[in-house]
Amino acid sequence: MDPIGSERAWLVTGAAGFLGSHVIEELLARGARVVGVDNLGWGNPAHLQPFHDNSRFTFAKVDIRDAAALARVVKESSPASIVHLAALHYIPAAMADPATTVSINVHGTQVMLSAAQAAGVDRFFFASTGDVYRPADQPHRETDSIDPFNIYGLSKLLGEKLLELASKERPQAHFVIGRLFNLYGPRETNAHILPEIIKQLRANPHGPLHLGNLSPRRDLVPVADAAHAVIEMLTHSSPGLGVMNLASGRDWSMSEVIALMSDLLGAHIEVITDPARVRAVERPFLRADVSRLRAALNWTPHSDLRRGVADLLMSEGLLTAAKGAA
Repeated sequence: MDPIGSERAWLVTGAAGFLGSHVIEELLARGARVVGVDNLGWGNPAHLQPFHDNSRFTFAKVDIRDAAALARVVKESSPASIVHLAALHYIPAAMADPATTVSINVHGTQVMLSAAQAAGVDRFFFASTGDVYRPADQPHRETDSIDPFNIYGLSKLLGEKLLELASKERPQAHFVIGRLFNLYGPRETNAHILPEIIKQLRANPHGPLHLGNLSPRRDLVPVADAAHAVIEMLTHSSPGLGVMNLASGRDWSMSEVIALMSDLLGAHIEVITDPARVRAVERPFLRADVSRLRAALNWTPHSDLRRGVADLLMSEGLLTAAKGAA
């Protein structure tokens, strides 16, 4: 494959999103030429602002379902690799609008695959989710039963099936499915619980937090590490279809995360359960087995939650570096 710093570009969809902006940041730091694609419907344009002064970055405001516009961007940029992150990610929003979820996550993925094939792009990363797995109380392996129970997980499973078909039609190409677990860190664009906690702490540092259920346990992944993993997974892929969990291999409850925040901030954080924020259906446990990722990269995202939460609080201006290191 062309080296990351070569003239061949990387094309990243969902460029103004949470993970997308971090993938672009690392690629540019490593000398790559990057084409960002986003319709700015959910992403934050401010996430892209620091990149516009970089001559190796270009941006195309395109909806991934616009086949003609997307094909034109892919053909003109002639990327060596495509990182397809654009999707409707937030589960409550996906469940509230299943038609749009399927349109973006399934139809949009096929449009991307068709554009890649027409332009001869032979490396393609697809961001899937741990929500494709059948609920279980053990860490999920990539070979475990697949049985999503919400429209978001189903839409991502259908996207995986599209890549499986594409890999059969183009056996020389490299297709990578990364099943992402729960990312956290700066520049979140969806109303998940950690950004909601940050929002409430900033608005009322001494008041109680009004939150939903804090008991479900989740595999929490630092977003910068996830971005690094995406790049490495695609760079070191083999022809055919590869499927890997992208996770830390550890799990925590939000109660534990809030207790850690209290310790870092040196103040008790009271929580009041808000029935309106409690999801009607939610997995009690979601954690990945990361053996395959570790074998492929000799590395996994870090599981030092104290460091990760301290970094998040510092990036949000709620914690000083000296206090976070204490």
